[in-house]
Amino acid sequence: MKLYDLAVIGGGPAGAICARDAAEAGLDVVLLEKAHHPREKPCGGALGPRAIRSIDFDISNVIERTFHAALVYTPSMRKVILTSEELIGYLVTRSKLDLFLLQKAEEAGAEVVQGTQVVGIEQTRTGIRALSVGDSYKSHLLVGADGVNGIIARELGIRSKWAPDQVALCISAEVPVSQSDLKSAMITHESNGSPVIEMYFNLLSWGYGWCFPKKNGFSIGIGCRMDKQENLQQSWERLIELIEVEKEIEIDTSNKVSYRVPLGGKLNRYIARRSMLVGDAAGLVSPLTGEGISYAIQSGKLAAKIASEAVEMRAPLHVAEYENQLKKTVERELVDTRWISEVLHKSKRHTDLLFEIVDEDPLMRKYMTNIVSRITTFSDIRGKVGKRMLSKHPLKSIRLGLKG
Repeated sequence: MKLYDLAVIGGGPAGAICARDAAEAGLDVVLLEKAHHPREKPCGGALGPRAIRSIDFDISNVIERTFHAALVYTPSMRKVILTSEELIGYLVTRSKLDLFLLQKAEEAGAEVVQGTQVVGIEQTRTGIRALSVGDSYKSHLLVGADGVNGIIARELGIRSKWAPDQVALCISAEVPVSQSDLKSAMITHESNGSPVIEMYFNLLSWGYGWCFPKKNGFSIGIGCRMDKQENLQQSWERLIELIEVEKEIEIDTSNKVSYRVPLGGKLNRYIARRSMLVGDAAGLVSPLTGEGISYAIQSGKLAAKIASEAVEMRAPLHVAEYENQLKKTVERELVDTRWISEVLHKSKRHTDLLFEIVDEDPLMRKYMTNIVSRITTFSDIRGKVGKRMLSKHPLKSIRLGLKG
């Protein structure tokens, strides 16, 4: 049996980027993906500045729209624009993006095996073995990139299941729209005419709805944290009705799907013997927005770097450095972002109040925009945000429960 340097389980953005970087670093890599790409993947498909900066190759052929602003609907139906001079984002269809990234991994030298579902993991004296139906793959190191519903975390003894406050339930649909209707229904930014993404914080208490313009229609969805679950189906119907009225179009949601999204911000384990978890499998997703692509790419690149170092040093225990670096950066950011989410979703009055401040204060608008889009992290500017809130908005800060 061939012994690989690294086996990556899962071919989404985290796994594909990890496999590509590791192969480019000279590792002998196999990537095992249970589906055949292109495959459908429910996702809003927004790439923010952090994700864009992290991808060191041209992805222009999968970009459908470019955006520079988000339009937020508050519980009182106030419309608030989030934008800053640094904000640039791309809208993509995940099936196309994921296929492209998988091809890039293959071009870099990774062996990509599609249609192979891993059903178990075995530890050996000299490595780790991934078991699939009718075959197995042995490697020195392993990266679990098999998503929120994957088995790798459980097989490695890292996590048996998700806690209710660590996962959201979502409903979404890719809605086809004629080009004439799309042009009239798509909201554009007044300064440059580019489309905006829409976020609806007025439909449920612990989540939001979205409407993102794509090349041939809209990606529409809604999600809610499971421990705060309301009637999501009812909220979904209200979202569709609202968008139909606002945009004066009829929406076909016959292809809607339900799925789970992990939410970060809790202290987790990310490693086991010879193994690392990345992306959704590690729970690296914003608890504020549900965005996970930028975290997937960041963790995938870090895992590839650590794997390369471990192979060069012949030190599989070096995977501990992956967890050390992740906890100092991404986990710290997600913990702080969860705090913002708790403040925002404490009540509809809190949501209205926070976005009222953002709407009326240009500096707070910039801060919120940059935090939501990961241009910067809340961890890095928390002091500045607190100082601004308490000096310029003291009464509203008290109402929000903020302290000095």
